[in-house]
Amino acid sequence: MYQIAFEHMGLRLPFTDLEMAIFNHLEVCPSQLHPNSLAFIRAFEIVAAYLQLAPTVSLFFHIFGIQRSRPRGNVTDKCGWVSLKQHKKYFEIFEESLRGFKDKWYVVRPITSAGWKTILVRGPKMDDEGRVQHKDDGEPIEVDCERFPFCWTKRHYAREAKSFTFKKGALSKEELTDLKALEDFVEEFSPSLWEDREGNPICDEEGYQLSSKRFINTKALLRCSTRAEAEDLLREMKSTAATLRKLQADKKRRQAGGASSSAPVASGQSSPSPSIEVTGEKRAAEEVVVDQRPPKHPRVEGGGVVSGPRGLVPGRAAAEFILPPAMGHDCLLDGKTTVKIPEADQTILASMGPESLRNVVAESSVAVFKLLEVATFLNGRESKYLRERDEARALAKDFGGRLTVVEQDLSARDKTLEESEAELVKVNKELEDAKREEEKLRGRVAELEEQMSDLSLAEEEEKKLDPAGTYSKFSRAELIAKIYQIGDLQLDVASSSFQNALAQLRVLNPGVELVTEGLDELKEVRDGQIATPPLDEE
Repeated sequence: MYQIAFEHMGLRLPFTDLEMAIFNHLEVCPSQLHPNSLAFIRAFEIVAAYLQLAPTVSLFFHIFGIQRSRPRGNVTDKCGWVSLKQHKKYFEIFEESLRGFKDKWYVVRPITSAGWKTILVRGPKMDDEGRVQHKDDGEPIEVDCERFPFCWTKRHYAREAKSFTFKKGALSKEELTDLKALEDFVEEFSPSLWEDREGNPICDEEGYQLSSKRFINTKALLRCSTRAEAEDLLREMKSTAATLRKLQADKKRRQAGGASSSAPVASGQSSPSPSIEVTGEKRAAEEVVVDQRPPKHPRVEGGGVVSGPRGLVPGRAAAEFILPPAMGHDCLLDGKTTVKIPEADQTILASMGPESLRNVVAESSVAVFKLLEVATFLNGRESKYLRERDEARALAKDFGGRLTVVEQDLSARDKTLEESEAELVKVNKELEDAKREEEKLRGRVAELEEQMSDLSLAEEEEKKLDPAGTYSKFSRAELIAKIYQIGDLQLDVASSSFQNALAQLRVLNPGVELVTEGLDELKEVRDGQIATPPLDEE
């Protein structure tokens, strides 16, 4: 195990269940993972504990994917480092470029039976084809099995990188809920406001302070020594007020300490800090003894190191040379700043004679004039590019105005279209109502036509009964009155005839008594004292 994993990444032995599960899932040993990936694992564990998420392998490998590196100078052998990459960014990378970490490492070996049990487990013995081997009596052979790979292996590269990851559809309902909680947590972070080293805001050409989206600060999280510090840091990441207070406090502290942007920044790694353990209770808090070591320096060709604020080593070529920060320190030659040259250069100049110094001045003067010529030429060309840039920006701004007008026009048209669609829906509804009303009217017309047909038949029957049309203009009441009139007339005639017949019978039969009950009733009917029966019965 590399020393950086314990010093800066916060790993401790024995590994947690999640860490061993990740190593087994990838089929790699811990040192085969790039240290930045180990930092991602620890940061994920800390955030999961803070948000009370279940740190499962499937959720972890939905957030992180796999990328592999090939050993330098080896075209055929692809078995190099294995690194984690994020499909959607939640965590900042621990360090963009890690150098020199391979020089310091530990060989870990358990020295007690309890230590052995943390990395070994009893299990059946497998042959090369993955089948369980048995004894003569049929019982499986048990051996000590590794809880995770101990050495670099090529088994990982036999599978495609995408086979190790989990798609969103493969996550359980609880894992989807945890993923949503992590997304909401990162979305609540306040944007990072850009400032220079003196704490002054960095603004764009229009005067707005530049900012960028903020993610979980992996490096700051792993620097926390206790769980309380980690929780405070995570709360501070999404607290805008706390962030602004911290920026203001840092600015005041720099101003009080007389910090200047012209101060050289020594290269190399920062001093190691105690690690943190927030997931599980297995690991006891340990005091990390920090030894005062000189800072590490990046390597250069030839086996040397780059030292000094400008990256120079006497007598050796430098891959990079850092110019003094003249743009950020414009008061460099105002008379208040004392300009010095290195002692090595003073020794060289002191050992030179007048002629040599004159030659150096002449060569330097020519170089300065050449520099001025080149700068003048480049300034003229760059000025043309700047003019073109300004014209392009003006055109873009004008285009933005026209685009706004077009968008407003489109919005108005969309509104008109929506109103037209609403009116069309209303007209369609009225049309449906009209069609239903038309159907009702057609039914009524059919009924009326049927009644008219019945009336036509009645008129034909009336014409048969009254060919001359004598009663065609009579109303119903007049017809009824006429019927009663005719009935009364017929009754009078019948009564007269009956009286005549009765008189004749009396004349012819003087000694016979005649019954006249019917005659009396007929008289009562005529006089209206008894209800008249229906006409057909009459």
